[in-house]
Amino acid sequence: MKRIRLLILLSVLAVALPVGLLAGVAKATGSSGTTSVSISQTADYNFAGTQLDVNLLVRCTGGIGLAEVTVNQPHPETGFPATTGFGTNPDVVCDGQTHSVGVTLIGAVYDPGRAYAIADVTAPSGPGHAEKWITIKVN
Repeated sequence: MKRIRLLILLSVLAVALPVGLLAGVAKATGSSGTTSVSISQTADYNFAGTQLDVNLLVRCTGGIGLAEVTVNQPHPETGFPATTGFGTNPDVVCDGQTHSVGVTLIGAVYDPGRAYAIADVTAPSGPGHAEKWITIKVN
């Protein structure tokens, strides 16, 4: 069972690390061009901690964008050495207005407590990036 969790963690990191490395400087809210993104302070988990819902506030222009979120919960916040999950929302409305965008991460086992969230938005108006510590709460 531990080997399966380790393999899942390593595969998620293999996908998530390039996204984080290309994203640039860490900040709680970020913008580039006319795309901006911020991460809500709290995230809700449900279904025994295997689904985590993260809310973003996104402003962009040009049609439809893509939001990607990675959340890492280090030990001792979780009983595992570390928990990392990744989720996307391909339907971000980019009309110049600020919209609430939900991203659900499925498969990683989170616990209530602190975690580090990274959000990237790809939109016709350019990329947006944000990073911050969040609090995971039971839904």
